[in-house]
Amino acid sequence: MTDVFTRFTPSRRSFLKGAGVVAAASAALTRLQPPRAEPDPAATYLLENGYVSLSGAYGKLTRFACDPTGRGHYEPTAFSSVFLGGTDFFDAGFNDDVTWTTQAGRLSLAGIQLPSVKNLTQSQLSDPIPLSTGHTLGQSFTSTAFRFTRVGGQFPTWSSSTTSLKLTLYSGTPATGLTEIGSARIDPVKDNGWAYVDVPAQPAGIYYLEASDGSGTPGWWGKSGTSTVDPHGASFADRVQLTGRAMTLDAVGYDVDGVATWDLELNGPRLDSTYQLTWQGAPRADVGMTLNTSWVKDGYSIDYEDGILFSRFVGDGGAYLPAQQLKRRTAWTNAVSGSKWVAGTGTGPYDLRITAARPTLNGTMTAAAMKLTLETGGTEATQVVSRTVGFDVQAHTEVLPAIFPVFTASDTVRASQVSSFYWERALSFRFDGHAADWADWNGRVLDWTSTAGREAQRSNLLAIRQDDDGYVWSWSDAPGWPFPDPKLYDARHFTSNAMYILGAWRYYSWTGDSSFLATVLPRVRKAMDFYLESLGGASGIVTIASPDHSGRDGALSSNYWDITSFGHLDAFLNAYFYGALEAMAQLEDHVGGRTRAKQLRGLRPAVRKRYNDLFWNDTDGRYVQCIDVDGVRHDFGATYVNLEAASFGLPSDSQAERIFDWLDHGRTELQDSVVLIESGGLAPKIAPGHSMGMSFTADAPFTSVAARFPTYGERGAAFTMTLYRGLPGHAPVMIAEKDFSDWSDGSVAHLDLETQPAGVYYLEVSKVIGTLAWWSSAKPVAGAAAYSDGAVAPDAATRFIAALGAYREGPADIYSTWQFAPRATTRRNSYWFFLSELTTPFGQQVQDGGAILYTSGFDVMARARYRSADDAWARMTAILDRWKEPDHLSGGSPLLHGESTADVGGSVGTDIPFPESGLAPASFLYAFVGAEAEPDALVITPRLPSTLSNAGVRHLSWHGHDLELVVTRDTVSIQGDGISLARRYRPGRSVRVTVNELTHGNAHGTGNGR
Repeated sequence: MTDVFTRFTPSRRSFLKGAGVVAAASAALTRLQPPRAEPDPAATYLLENGYVSLSGAYGKLTRFACDPTGRGHYEPTAFSSVFLGGTDFFDAGFNDDVTWTTQAGRLSLAGIQLPSVKNLTQSQLSDPIPLSTGHTLGQSFTSTAFRFTRVGGQFPTWSSSTTSLKLTLYSGTPATGLTEIGSARIDPVKDNGWAYVDVPAQPAGIYYLEASDGSGTPGWWGKSGTSTVDPHGASFADRVQLTGRAMTLDAVGYDVDGVATWDLELNGPRLDSTYQLTWQGAPRADVGMTLNTSWVKDGYSIDYEDGILFSRFVGDGGAYLPAQQLKRRTAWTNAVSGSKWVAGTGTGPYDLRITAARPTLNGTMTAAAMKLTLETGGTEATQVVSRTVGFDVQAHTEVLPAIFPVFTASDTVRASQVSSFYWERALSFRFDGHAADWADWNGRVLDWTSTAGREAQRSNLLAIRQDDDGYVWSWSDAPGWPFPDPKLYDARHFTSNAMYILGAWRYYSWTGDSSFLATVLPRVRKAMDFYLESLGGASGIVTIASPDHSGRDGALSSNYWDITSFGHLDAFLNAYFYGALEAMAQLEDHVGGRTRAKQLRGLRPAVRKRYNDLFWNDTDGRYVQCIDVDGVRHDFGATYVNLEAASFGLPSDSQAERIFDWLDHGRTELQDSVVLIESGGLAPKIAPGHSMGMSFTADAPFTSVAARFPTYGERGAAFTMTLYRGLPGHAPVMIAEKDFSDWSDGSVAHLDLETQPAGVYYLEVSKVIGTLAWWSSAKPVAGAAAYSDGAVAPDAATRFIAALGAYREGPADIYSTWQFAPRATTRRNSYWFFLSELTTPFGQQVQDGGAILYTSGFDVMARARYRSADDAWARMTAILDRWKEPDHLSGGSPLLHGESTADVGGSVGTDIPFPESGLAPASFLYAFVGAEAEPDALVITPRLPSTLSNAGVRHLSWHGHDLELVVTRDTVSIQGDGISLARRYRPGRSVRVTVNELTHGNAHGTGNGR
């Protein structure tokens, strides 16, 4: 057999491969499995027919190689091992009794044992026994496992690094006689580490482990008295039994849970695999299959020549997982499921389709291998499990089944890029289980497809819960967000109602699902009433009255941007309220509620006016993020607020022009720390009636000072914070003072100041009520000192403190920093966070100068709406130029240009955990093709850039029809399902197609757009 790795040679791609850090195998598997020997040739079986070559031994396959031409020119083995279950027990020590027969293209295996781990471990210790030169120590034990393969103990060396000993396993005991089984020299012994002797699989019985031939200062840890684990043996010194102690011991073994048969039959390019598993004890669920393939974890290449055999995995319901997304990660980001099949697209000359009942693929990765798990059928427990799985070897193609939508354009290269970008982002996250804050975004991405994602969207919307007052839960199983603690805080997100209304409207408009509408219509009406009545939306603006959502520095967020302190008058929320009014009006119109629809639409002009009056920042030419209960406007240059507001049509043309001028030419606004002393793990409490303080030396002017205070999970703390110039005892001068109440655990309190000159200052906290502490450190800092009650503190050297300078102009890098999206914010946010981000530099937090890909979808749509198709296309092609680089804007950290990803707390969010990333490529449908569904019509408003003569989409699903939609400069064409419709239109005007036109004989012909 040719090993998979010997076939791959270095190439010009090597610069993409990275350093290749070798990952350690899992601790459990390492402990369980001894080094494997090559299988006995007599135990090896072979089956091949020119298309597929299989071989293996001991109940598994160790070669699964393919040639799609059937000429026997097999490519590197697709799978280096294939076996039943999740752990490889398939060698001579575990499955040497497997029998096999081959006949007429069929291989039948019988007697395959499916074991489970059964260890005997005595790990308690209280004192060790030294192993003197020329002496022995031992422990007898009784193993009840079906087989065990390694035995060891825990050995001290008293800090020596040159100690060694010999471990020997015997059957029997010193009293009954000993027969040696195997031994190992442990050199060196790791101080207090576990050491083992590996042996051929041994049956249940009585054994004796002995340590001898010690060199240096070895010993054996033991437990004096009675341990909770009884090894059913005794400890020994020089083979004389000791009393009142048990040595540490670990005998690694397994029992047999089930026995399986496995039949494999070749029929041309198809392998039919059937196994039957009979459980020995209680009924259990299927254990599935494991398929191990070649992989390169590090770097960015997914090339065949570099050892990666599959570029993507897909399912017949539209699930799609690109290999780029798995690079530099240790586990699949999403399982790939199907109703009948899943498939791997090859990087070489063949693809592989796996056919079974409800197949699901998942996987984990090490440095050089990918472990795929294949689950099929149900998960119910049965005494006998039977599964049939087909593997079809197919000539390689990049073409996907019709369930995957395809974008088209006169520029075929760009259209192909948009399609692949869409599949990678829209279809690579789980479809089910999404909370309400994603309802509209998921609808924009999935509702126009026939994928399982659309049906999951329906299920998600129906499963979303609602309070009696109409509030829509923002999390799938709770009214509020998972953090902060909903028992202590009002963690609700008030955008969930608008997202729910828009999501329900969008799903119904694309599908025409009348049973869905009948179920959700009362709910979406209540959701809108919650805005209009409970939150004052009838006045033209939604206002959040909850004290935890005040909008002040440190308040909880009220929307998706979950660590920033949106609240009270929230510009993000009110943009979606404006959009939800039209969606709700359309639904009311559709069901005959014209009076209600007129009322809702009549409110929209007032909402737009109040939105622009309240939130427009005329100085900087953009919308602010919120206005808090004190009337303070919080504006950190939130690009997403402005782009999403523009996508709903809120700004005037002149306002929109100023927004895009700021985005395209504006500069960031930065703020530097004059003093920043972080905590070091201490958090002493401030007792009522006492004070704590911190002195610091500022070497430059500063405009604010801050400190961070935990409350040990409690609420209700209040305190006064005062800044002085000078030190206690030296007539300090008070600069500023502020009272704080109902403090949030771990938040930052700050004082805004007139510019203070360089010098020595003292910050003090006093008048404390409730539980309050100050993050502190034992590490001294020059020019700073911690105080308690006005005197230098005995319990800490410093306390968390920051003094920040004035804002300064930064570079014009709103787009150039991340390329695929604008910075989320363009002005450093130091304090307007529920969670502390003060010590995170600007640009290293997604919500403070970082970027999330989904915002680019709204960017493209807003530019097409307000500027021009050319302007929007320029933004789209810039995004595509970044996407087409080797990382495809995905995978673990770092991305190709060093970007740190949000799943590890970094700067950018481009794939996981952001399903809304699919909005970026999906914007092609809305911005350029111009398709949007309403309850009574499909509305197409084409906006073609000058470089495209046509644009469209295949496999657009509307009211159950599989359609191809193409727009040119003067015509909209719809084909499919026996439909052939063409309509001329004038630039800037829309074509409306009703369902009746497609289903009642008017599907042919031409007409004029309106």
